[in-house]
Amino acid sequence: MAAPPEATKLANEANAAFVDEDFDTALDLYSQAISIAPQSADMLVSRAAVHLKLDDFTSAIADTNKAIALEPGNSKAYLRKGIACFNMEEYVTAKAAFEKGKELDGSNSQFKTWIRKCNAEIEDEMACEAEGAVEAAAPPAPTAVVPTPTPPAPKPASRFRHDFIQNPTHVTVTVYLKGANKDNCVIGFDTRSLSLDWTIGKDDSWQIAFDPLFEEIVPPECTVNFFNTKVEIKMKKKNQGKWDALEADESFKALDELSEEEIKRRRDYYPSSKAQGGAAKNWDKIVGELPEEKPEGEEALNSFFQQIYGKGSDEVRRAMNKSFQESGGTVLSTNWGDVGSKTVEGTPPSGLEMKKWSDLAK
Repeated sequence: MAAPPEATKLANEANAAFVDEDFDTALDLYSQAISIAPQSADMLVSRAAVHLKLDDFTSAIADTNKAIALEPGNSKAYLRKGIACFNMEEYVTAKAAFEKGKELDGSNSQFKTWIRKCNAEIEDEMACEAEGAVEAAAPPAPTAVVPTPTPPAPKPASRFRHDFIQNPTHVTVTVYLKGANKDNCVIGFDTRSLSLDWTIGKDDSWQIAFDPLFEEIVPPECTVNFFNTKVEIKMKKKNQGKWDALEADESFKALDELSEEEIKRRRDYYPSSKAQGGAAKNWDKIVGELPEEKPEGEEALNSFFQQIYGKGSDEVRRAMNKSFQESGGTVLSTNWGDVGSKTVEGTPPSGLEMKKWSDLAK
């Protein structure tokens, strides 16, 4: 069942705040939307994402559990429940959530990454338990009591900015991550989504997802390049044209739902042709409106002779060719009656002397 328009509007505003990393505002707006549409599993899953950003893992689990009860096939709910459980060090529970999500959406590579992380943590726990059992069996050795220093509180994961540019065939997303590479960063492509999972360290990771993208992409033709301070993700558009945003909102329409005018605007106009707050420009039309430049000087003279030659009769053309060739390019006549029966002598410019090539060889 579709959510009421008022709830959808609030959810869209919350999503915009989330993208701008204003998580407190996003949480408030999502909560207002859910109060209007409490049966919306998608809104609960979206609010769970905000809880994760605010490190409120208990609330994230609560929202995802409600979403799963409403919509058992919601793979995102299992993904975010698993992440929350992982951060609370409930690795077995987290692994179970990720495995269920993978069953529902095997194309999402994030599940595989998180399951691998859970297995590593579970193995570490088992190794520690085994080591503790051996130490308990041995008699304790007398040791001096040394106060254990209190470890510093862990720093919250940094927030990493991103931006995107586009041309009619591709969208390039740049995420500014210092130290990310193909070994610690997993990029996932689907026809309408993009995800990034960066393992910063043993106890630290960062994820971002764009779902749904503004339009469909072609995953096999998408590429990733890692640099020292950033990751560039180049996505091939399935349909050429302009994306109004990186992600689609609730009001998004597919190409087959658009009017002819909207399709033309999206397909034919380049992203850089629109000033902030202005209308898109049709460069083909603008080029057609530019005044034609008029030739000047020698170019204008040559153009004039070309027009005479092109529009002239056969006699005019013969006269022009004969006079030009025989005079060494110094005479151009259109009167065949005058030049047809005699050799046309060259007429050099004032102050110059006319010489033939044969004279120069002597």
